[in-house]
Amino acid sequence: MMHHQSTKLPIDDVHQKTDWLMMNASLASLSVALESKTAKYRTQLFDLLSQAEYMLNGAKSENLFHLTRLLNRLHQAIRREITTPSEDFSRIIRIMRHIELVIKNGSLKDDQSNFPVALILTECDPSDELLDALLRYGFAFQVLKFNDLRSDQLLGLINNSELIISILNTDRAIDFLVDLLSPLADVIKKQPSILISNHDSFAERSAAVKLGLANFLTEPLNINRLNTILQASKFYENFDKPIHVLMIDDMATAGAYWGKRLKDKNMIFKFESNPEDAYLSAIESPPDIILLDLYMPVINGIELAKVFREHPLLIDVPILFMSTEEDDICRMDAKIQGGDDFLNKSIPVDYLIKMINYRAFRYRQSNAIKMSDSLTGLLNHNAIKEFINTEIERANRQNYSLTIVLIDIDNFKKVNDLHGHQAGDIVIRKLSNMLNTRLRRYDGIGRYGGEEFMLALPNTDALTALNLVNRIRVDFSRKPINISNDRNIVVTFSAGVSSFPEHQDLTTLIEAADNNLYLAKKAGRNRVICTPPPSSV
Repeated sequence: MMHHQSTKLPIDDVHQKTDWLMMNASLASLSVALESKTAKYRTQLFDLLSQAEYMLNGAKSENLFHLTRLLNRLHQAIRREITTPSEDFSRIIRIMRHIELVIKNGSLKDDQSNFPVALILTECDPSDELLDALLRYGFAFQVLKFNDLRSDQLLGLINNSELIISILNTDRAIDFLVDLLSPLADVIKKQPSILISNHDSFAERSAAVKLGLANFLTEPLNINRLNTILQASKFYENFDKPIHVLMIDDMATAGAYWGKRLKDKNMIFKFESNPEDAYLSAIESPPDIILLDLYMPVINGIELAKVFREHPLLIDVPILFMSTEEDDICRMDAKIQGGDDFLNKSIPVDYLIKMINYRAFRYRQSNAIKMSDSLTGLLNHNAIKEFINTEIERANRQNYSLTIVLIDIDNFKKVNDLHGHQAGDIVIRKLSNMLNTRLRRYDGIGRYGGEEFMLALPNTDALTALNLVNRIRVDFSRKPINISNDRNIVVTFSAGVSSFPEHQDLTTLIEAADNNLYLAKKAGRNRVICTPPPSSV
């Protein structure tokens, strides 16, 4: 269940907090009733509905539009649970968790400053699947009917949103959307975005490209693809950070010339005339783009590009050759052998800036997508390790704890052997959804490999993590998973816990968690172990 700390409410603090604690208590009681199959189940569900209605009316009377939207979603979810019972309360829990964060962070007003905002442009209400996914990934959302809007009204909203979603429900909707978004295409191209359509057509796909909408999905939604896009969009907040440009040229005057012209263009410019120094600099602080002279005395640009490409940190960094070379064959050869483009040294400044921005954006965009696991949308193996490394550095600087958890689904091979790999995928997605629901937005959740998951919990000690994961483990083991129309299976997991500063680096942290996971398996599975046991003091 959710934890409660002091809240910062702009209105009627005591009442609002008390109402919310009562709702959480009701949900906890409801969960117990469901698990024990008591007759109180439906009565308690109606009580929860009444409490949601009470809070919804209060939010409406105070003109808290964002909270009203969320409480309305909660009200609908509870009503659906009454008419169509589910195997658990995951949708209700997700929405309540999101509302709790809104209240806790004091963001009841519509500035939504504590949450990334998804702007949804549509003809009718978006699907529950889409809204549930947005809530799962920590997005607030604003839904607007696009046939009642003008382009000039949208500019500010788009600039203040982290994700743009356009939904087409009818054939004529594409015309409305093109008229509305065409003047804003250059702005939209800089944002993560999705076009969702009821049918797949060349006209709609080409319109999406022209409007700058980067991803095209069709109904029914491919949840794996949607998860990947939403996970990747969490890294787009880094896209406004200065672009790191590394220029290598044997002429120091080139560095002075371009350094002056790229100054104050949201770029960090570094110049090296020595190829070895340039290589070491690139490894120490990988750039977003490399500008490389083609002809240099010690090693030419093509050879140096190959050296860069051999290093795993630099293999995908865009390399733009710069030279006075006019021969088309030489230019093509340079691109084939390691460059991404070939620019003349006399290129206009504005054009070079546009090229750098474009290439760097695509590079960051590609990296964000590569960080996601395709099945679950979680961080992949390399990305979760990179996340942990970053959090170790932050924990060291700020003197706080960091705990990691390695989770392994018990007897997963038997699930695949008995029920097929599709059933195994369902189990993996089920656990990933539960982890997304229960953990904080700034926690790291990764699919470490196969049936293994890795959690990174900043500012969390081992005891807190142990108790949290144990609660998730118990809930996961008590809820049968539907793998087909007539088959439900019960699955458990084991986990090992380790913490910083007890373990000082990535390698020892993971080794300790892995050893504890081994002990959990050896002790009979379906348990969470941390050695030595964390103190409760």
